[in-house]
Amino acid sequence: MRFIKPVSLQQDSFILDVRSLEEYQLEELKLPHIHKSLSELDPLQFIQENQITKNKTINIICASGARASQAAEMFEKAGFDNVAVVIGGMVEAEYEGIEIIRR
Repeated sequence: MRFIKPVSLQQDSFILDVRSLEEYQLEELKLPHIHKSLSELDPLQFIQENQITKNKTINIICASGARASQAAEMFEKAGFDNVAVVIGGMVEAEYEGIEIIRR
C-alpha cells in the first residue's frame, strides 16, 4: 500500500471514493472518479466490473484517510497490490486546491 498526496491526482488517475452515499451526495471531486461506499465494496467484483489491470493504480479517497486505508487493505487481501491511499482524504484535497463540487 502506498500513500499519495491529493495534489498528485490527475485527470487520468483512477480514483475510487469510498465515503458513504450521504457524504458523497453532499460533495465530490471534480476529477473523474468512481464512488463505491466502503460498506458495499467487493474488491474482486470492483476490479472485474471496471476492467482494472495489475498495472493500473487505484487511488482511494475518503473523508480523511481511515476508510481509504481499510479499502486498500481489502484490495491487497484480494491479491491486488497496486493501490494508493490519498492522505488526508477530501479534507486535504480541498486544502491542496483540488476542485470540489458541492450540492
